[in-house]
Amino acid sequence: MFDIRRAGALIAATTTTAVVLTAAPIVSAAEADQVTINVANITDFHGRLEANERNKEMGAANVAGIINHIRSNNPNTIVTNSGDNQGGSAFISAISDDKYTMDFVNAIGTDGSAVGNHEFDKGYKDLIDRIVPGTNDKQLGANIFKEDGTREVKPYTVVEKDGVKVALVGTTSNLTVSKSNPANVKGLDIKDSSAQVNEEAKKIKDSGEADVVIALIHDPAKEASAKLDAEYVDFVFGGDSHIKDLNLDAAVPYFQSYEYGKVVTDLSFTFDKETKELSGVNAEQYEYADLETLGITPDENVTQIVADAKKQSDKLGQEVVATVGADFKRGSNPEAKPGTNRGTESTANNMIAESALAALEAFLGEDIDLGIMNAGGVREDLAKGDVTYKQAFDVQPFGNSIDVATLSGAAIKEALENQWQTDEQAEKSGRPRLDMGLSDNVSYTYNPSAPRGEKITQITIDGAPVEMDKDYRVAGSSFLFDGGDDFIDPAKVKDRNDVGYNDLQAFVDYLKSGDAAVRGGQKDVGIVLPEGGLKAGEENTIELSSLSYSSEGEPQAKTVTVAIGDATVTADVDNAVTDADAGYGEQGRATVKLDIPAEISGEQTLKITTDAKTNVSLPVNVAAAPEAPVETPEAPVETPEAPVETPEAPAETPEAPVAGQDGSSGSSNAPIGAIIAGVVAVLSVLSLLLAFPIDRFLGPIASFGKK
Repeated sequence: MFDIRRAGALIAATTTTAVVLTAAPIVSAAEADQVTINVANITDFHGRLEANERNKEMGAANVAGIINHIRSNNPNTIVTNSGDNQGGSAFISAISDDKYTMDFVNAIGTDGSAVGNHEFDKGYKDLIDRIVPGTNDKQLGANIFKEDGTREVKPYTVVEKDGVKVALVGTTSNLTVSKSNPANVKGLDIKDSSAQVNEEAKKIKDSGEADVVIALIHDPAKEASAKLDAEYVDFVFGGDSHIKDLNLDAAVPYFQSYEYGKVVTDLSFTFDKETKELSGVNAEQYEYADLETLGITPDENVTQIVADAKKQSDKLGQEVVATVGADFKRGSNPEAKPGTNRGTESTANNMIAESALAALEAFLGEDIDLGIMNAGGVREDLAKGDVTYKQAFDVQPFGNSIDVATLSGAAIKEALENQWQTDEQAEKSGRPRLDMGLSDNVSYTYNPSAPRGEKITQITIDGAPVEMDKDYRVAGSSFLFDGGDDFIDPAKVKDRNDVGYNDLQAFVDYLKSGDAAVRGGQKDVGIVLPEGGLKAGEENTIELSSLSYSSEGEPQAKTVTVAIGDATVTADVDNAVTDADAGYGEQGRATVKLDIPAEISGEQTLKITTDAKTNVSLPVNVAAAPEAPVETPEAPVETPEAPVETPEAPAETPEAPVAGQDGSSGSSNAPIGAIIAGVVAVLSVLSLLLAFPIDRFLGPIASFGKK
């Protein structure tokens, strides 16, 4: 419960008492001009009629009880809703087309409700013909225009409390077009929600039609508040992103009442009819625990509505349609429950993609290449054991058809690239990534560090690489082929066959086949290669991610093996997560150091496997190892060293006599001197015999011999 205590109720109670006492004279005129108003709000109820203590869903009767409590403290209470009362509903409501949820909305005295994107689940005509009259014309859609510029859903309503006029301006989500089956919003022009509220609010206040303007926007409250004009808009209640939020200090104070009847927001303020000023702004957000604290009594009328709904749903919902041998869960953010992360791979999303492929192949009797599913379409986990019709519906509640169509390899790659949201998409939805589930025969690798649109590095179907210019037959929800969640460009969808096969029926048929099983390993693995690529003859560091699922009980890899040719290395997988992992699917990381031998180079295949049965591959190019230095030229370098020592011999000649004196061999110390002496002796002998020739040739030496 929000910690700012509401003072307005006490003021209101005092004022009410004064009125009961027939306006005692001590009440001044200024005090009489002070009117305290309370505004109760819920959002994203999605037909959660029954209380669920485990999930902290209060249920319709308790929500009504809290509103009765607020109203008992201050009759000047306005009841509002920020959209998505129905559609994507709990089975108890959905099985009867949300009739009983609409009865609940009427029973609590709703003054105005924004049109959520799920109010379009059965089409715009259904909104106009069934939902608007079914909720007593309380639906508000200021930004829902037809192509001719007209509006059939009223933009706002004015509620008067004790002389104070409060305008409720409602809008559908900016994401309604991308979140709805495009056929359901065909012919509509849905304008920016905050901009449209600003336009309506200015007209309302400038004309004096209302004193206070409250926006009911089916977009996140914080983001909406930042774009609203505080001169004309006093408060905003948001929705769609399924969070709890509140900020009284914002220029336009904002509130968001979470989801599924888990929170009732109670805003109170005092308006001075004389000065036209607001004061005493306070708020509380009541939750499941407050039911006991406040002594809330479930509303009797709504209790009967829920009982009727349950009786009707029980007739159809208890049939066991199949038995499954494992749990199938949605993605989780760190330290959060399944279903909180639509950006990560999950066993449930993959299984439903497989069910689309298998069921439609059996239905049509033809081969289909792959099945696809969007994580946002998986609304519950599926527990091991018997599966009833109701449980199957809870998993896949939207009533789309399962179609088959042709997509090129390039269109498939584009769809996978679109899992990573643009900055604008992420800002609007609060989700940086939306995961696409794939049938068991499909896998891909990606580079998480690459820019959006360039992340996918390899896709395989049945182990064969997807060719960009080749066509493939794809089974999936009509929601996806119509461009839902912005994965697939409808202009690139060819040969589409809508056989009228309801997605729930296809899912049930698949479960009945007994083939439902947790996929072996991950469908996608993040791979970041070393800067400059892989190189032979050295150690290469490879970063891996997305090796494990995110929810407790889902398969977790412990080791990963990387191989190129005969080069193989195994490393431990780190399954730790941080807040930075929220909204993504990178959990299960490993840093691998692979020594690639010098003889492995050129085009190779990088293979990645885990002990949890992941098996993906990526074509890579390994740079050749540099050539070894040539040593042959070194031999000639030593050749000049021998002559270098020759001149040293004469330097040692004078030592010869010294050597002789100590008994050492003179010839070994000065051989050159001995040779010269010998030559001189021989020449002297010859000069005695051949004085003339020698004298002629040897000159003074010969003459010296004669003497």
